Amino acid sequence: MKMKFTLLFTWLLAIAVAGVQQATAQLSRLTANGSKIVNASGQEVLLKGVGLGGWLLQEGYMINPGTGGTQWSFKKSLYDQGVSEADVETFYQNWRDNFITKADIDYIASLGFNCVRLPMHYELFLTNAQRSVRNNVARNSGNYNNYVNSLTSWYNGNTLFTDPNLEGFRIIDNILSWCAANNMYVILDLHAAPGAQGTDANISDALVGNDLWNKAIYRDITVRLWQKISARYINDDRVAFYDLINEPNNVPSNPPIHDLFERLINAVRAQGDNHMLMIEGNGWGNNYDYMEPWTFSNRTNLIYNAHRYWLTNSTTETDGNPNQINKIANMVNFRNTYNVPVWVGETGENNNDWLRENIAALNSKGIGWCHWTYKRFDWGENAALMHMNAPFLTDGAWTMSTVLNNIKFANCVRNNGTIAAVAPGTAPNNPSGKAPVGQTIWLQGNNGMFVSSENGTQAMNCNRPAPQGWEQFYVGDAGGGKITLQSMGKYVSSENGAQAMTCNRPAPQGWEQFDWFDNGDGTISLRGNNGMFVSSENGEKPMNCNRPTIDGWEKFRFGSVSGARLTTVETQSVVAARVVGSVYPNPVRRGALYTITVDKYNANAPVHVTIMDLSGKAIATYNAGKATVTIPAAKVAGVYLVKISNGSNNYTQKLIVQ
Repeated sequence: MKMKFTLLFTWLLAIAVAGVQQATAQLSRLTANGSKIVNASGQEVLLKGVGLGGWLLQEGYMINPGTGGTQWSFKKSLYDQGVSEADVETFYQNWRDNFITKADIDYIASLGFNCVRLPMHYELFLTNAQRSVRNNVARNSGNYNNYVNSLTSWYNGNTLFTDPNLEGFRIIDNILSWCAANNMYVILDLHAAPGAQGTDANISDALVGNDLWNKAIYRDITVRLWQKISARYINDDRVAFYDLINEPNNVPSNPPIHDLFERLINAVRAQGDNHMLMIEGNGWGNNYDYMEPWTFSNRTNLIYNAHRYWLTNSTTETDGNPNQINKIANMVNFRNTYNVPVWVGETGENNNDWLRENIAALNSKGIGWCHWTYKRFDWGENAALMHMNAPFLTDGAWTMSTVLNNIKFANCVRNNGTIAAVAPGTAPNNPSGKAPVGQTIWLQGNNGMFVSSENGTQAMNCNRPAPQGWEQFYVGDAGGGKITLQSMGKYVSSENGAQAMTCNRPAPQGWEQFDWFDNGDGTISLRGNNGMFVSSENGEKPMNCNRPTIDGWEKFRFGSVSGARLTTVETQSVVAARVVGSVYPNPVRRGALYTITVDKYNANAPVHVTIMDLSGKAIATYNAGKATVTIPAAKVAGVYLVKISNGSNNYTQKLIVQ
């Protein structure tokens, strides 16, 4: 997917559609009800997701932002450098084991997404021995016909996709488990189809372009693969739908695409599987000439796809062809004309303004979407949620171990600008975003001051420079996903938003219960039973619970009281032992640049910088190969810790962001 060679920047804040239920309750089978996607209770579900690109299929620009290339060409490069096939396969196994883990899914859920799209490579449903025959084509293209003949033999001998422990099934099982733990759906997307679904080699790892349409055996294999997938997941409600073939492209005409989709639909339905089935047309999944619902013999539970890149965000401008539906107005018209759901399976890789407008427009029309992509390699922030630092695999075989380390969740760098622009909201169901029930915490407003209960003698304020007794709150479980806050034996009350908040209730009732929202940027927000959010009022007047939306004053950092003490003590001891650098300017304005200078710089070791909040939680990480590092300050005011390491030099300094 797209923008194969271009560096781009951030994407968008999703706007909720009124009356639409997010997929955060217990998962149930999704079906098409007219033009809507609904759950088993008949509630509409607007799917807002993230594509897990680069995990099971490496696209060139995601591996190195300055180049293209197919996954098989990366393997060939490693072979040519003397790396054995066994070592290459071990590398790719480690890649799959570390690129996406439960920690990644937990994080995606914490940002408010309610589904992920899993782009699959058909080769992961081959046995190791079968995949080795395909790898021989990467070594020498002259082996291609032998591979086709082998596939034909395996197909006729019924030895394709028969092992229940195939790597592809293992990965699907894992992602379903991780997503279900976060009440998220999964879309199974055949991203790289047998034989390649078009001439765009990057997206299909094509050995020869368009051979899915040129060789009947590839179409037969595709049908059998979906039969096996369907048989395994027929009763699995965690699967939102099957995306049968990703982005057919540059196919000379649509009838061959239609005929294969007709076979796929009937093959799945013949097994009694009623999962929704996504139709993708020519032109990278956007053109539906001779692919309208009426052209298929089995029209139940179909959903139509559109992929949106670099197009107008107008909701009124149309394409002259009503069956070309990547323009929003055409999507709406197609949906209404044929009474069928439409979902944007990919959108992204554009500038922040475009992305914001794009998602706002889609949301306004009740069209769900999936952002491309979760993470990719780059030199700095890009349009993904995360980026992974250089070196790149294309730099040479010497990078293999470093690349495998950099793809791990703990080592990926959050694209904070992108996240702030695109995250649809919070996911209270997400374990990593749950309130710290049973802990005593402090709350810090974006003015850098701490929330005080005022011991219940007056309205609450957010104006204390340090968390003492009145600034400490015990988090209780109020049931139903709600929490209470208790200080000095009394409970915090929203006062229903009718007056300033207090902390003087002897027992918790409705006004003393709050929803805990993880904003995905290191801050949380609190929502009262009146549906309004708590505001710090920037410390200029007593706090209130009367804001309809979350903005700066409605965001708070928090930390465990014990954790904060430990971090402070540790910091003081480290700084006292070794002060070998400087941070300037300090204090620094929000979002402004500041420079870290490392004294006694060791040129043989990299410089690692970790920015933490007062609880010790990492907010951002940076790596450099020089004695000075210039980085942007956080966009939220407060006190931060800057941990710097260079060889044997390790120290931590306090940074004040105003």
